[in-house]
Amino acid sequence: MNSPAILGINRTQDGTISVFDGGTHVMSIHKERLTKRKHHWGRLGDIKMYKEQIPAVDREYDLIVECWSADDEYLKKEQYHEELRTVLNLKENAEIIEISHHLAHLYSAYPPSGFDKCAVMIIDSVGSPAHHVKYDYPGKVSGQRNLFEVASYYYCENGSIKCIKKQLHDRNPEAPHGLGNFYYKLTNCLFEGEGSEGKVMGLAAYGDPHKLDLPELTVKEGEVFIPEAWVEAFKSTEYHYSNEIKTFQEKADFAARGQEVFERALIEIAKWLSEVTGTKNIAYAGGCALNCVANSKVLEQGYDLFIPPAPHDGGTSVGCAIYGAMECFKIKNEFQWRFDYLGPDVDIEQVTELIKQYPDLTISKPENLIEECANHIYWGRILCVFQSNSEFGPRALGNRSIVADTRFAVNKFWINAFIKGREWFRPIAPFVLEEDVNEYFDFSKRTPFMLFTAFVRDKYKDKFPTIEHVDHSARIQTVSREDNEFIYSLITKFKEKTGVGIIANTSFNGKNETMVESLTDAINCFVNHPIHHLVVPPYIISKNKPVSNPLHLSSYRV
Repeated sequence: MNSPAILGINRTQDGTISVFDGGTHVMSIHKERLTKRKHHWGRLGDIKMYKEQIPAVDREYDLIVECWSADDEYLKKEQYHEELRTVLNLKENAEIIEISHHLAHLYSAYPPSGFDKCAVMIIDSVGSPAHHVKYDYPGKVSGQRNLFEVASYYYCENGSIKCIKKQLHDRNPEAPHGLGNFYYKLTNCLFEGEGSEGKVMGLAAYGDPHKLDLPELTVKEGEVFIPEAWVEAFKSTEYHYSNEIKTFQEKADFAARGQEVFERALIEIAKWLSEVTGTKNIAYAGGCALNCVANSKVLEQGYDLFIPPAPHDGGTSVGCAIYGAMECFKIKNEFQWRFDYLGPDVDIEQVTELIKQYPDLTISKPENLIEECANHIYWGRILCVFQSNSEFGPRALGNRSIVADTRFAVNKFWINAFIKGREWFRPIAPFVLEEDVNEYFDFSKRTPFMLFTAFVRDKYKDKFPTIEHVDHSARIQTVSREDNEFIYSLITKFKEKTGVGIIANTSFNGKNETMVESLTDAINCFVNHPIHHLVVPPYIISKNKPVSNPLHLSSYRV
């Protein structure tokens, strides 16, 4: 008997789909990778687009599982379902079902975690309306209206799931509550646009949290309440990064205080949750789980913390599909989220034909690609790497990456100013060999998804200015041969030449662009930005007109 084909759909921010055959993952992709619009929300017409552009989507489906949030698009649900029935090939008895937002997050975190038993915390700025939540939880009132999920807590053991607490909020902007709402408000106070939370984390490292007399958040059994002093502060536009009312230092101090109280509240939640569930195993998802600095603070408390590589709304399509397999078909989940290269297959050999459309580029197939790439990095050149299946989460993990030597301060400037076009203070992450992580950083665990930070050990401080933040921390990604053979081999070869088992890594995209998805995306991004070589193993592509070497702009080398 064939496994049932299941399509999981995230209909809200960071729209995504995931295709599963029973409990086995087939393919996942973000809408933004196809439309080139960051954080693109799910909308009518998406399914037709996915089907036309991703061959793996075109199959007979036994089940569609979707999740929504607080978006008014839910009112068009029948139109969305008509699109599914019209565009997709649904089997005769196929069903279309929905699950609530935090439940989708839960299934994206607990089953793939590998834990037999664990606590789960789902924390974001807003989830589903309370009356869309079908399962029981303490304090549930039938037909409850105008209240929305902002945090949910569960205890899971051997497939059994129990909700032990849920914080709800009426979305009154004058009285915001919830940890996710706090960071959302903090971010909007400093920066414009969706997805700027990472900027706040980067800015906070430059600040002194003790310079501002703003109170701690109030935490009561997992529920977070925002004191009036913070609510008033969020009404001000003085701290906005584009304004000149406050100095850079004052803005950094504000970000630092916000980051500090966020971290302390999260630690308090984790402690409460561990005590009431009796376990130190915690699976964690929701947008707040992308705060890698806070995640590290929780890890330091001794918890075994699993965070999926797509803990934000994008990851809920995986949760939807896993829910369908486990709860609708009673199939054991086979998907352990150990790797994040979940994107659709790409025929790498197409690159030899595509490159003919670019007369200013040259393609070669070196006898020793690793040796050549390591030499380029050693000589101070910037490389971009494109390998088949793209990363599904928001981090570049080696298949859609820009890489460089960490020892040159000018490389950080070059990448931020000339390629990424972003704020000067934004840190760049390091790839580090898994076996070397404890040599360079005060960290000893496997961390392949770039979801934790670690401090550089004293003897290496200021040795790697491209990846070392102002507070001597770095958002690290460990790499083993099993994780990514090409990147592992590249770092290993670079280490042979330099004695350094680290290279810099950032996402393969330019200013205000999404990460590249297709070979055409990759070539166009390479052509349009000052990057020296595009590596598409086993090929390397070069520009006939060489790009200036960053090292020629600076004599600074550590």
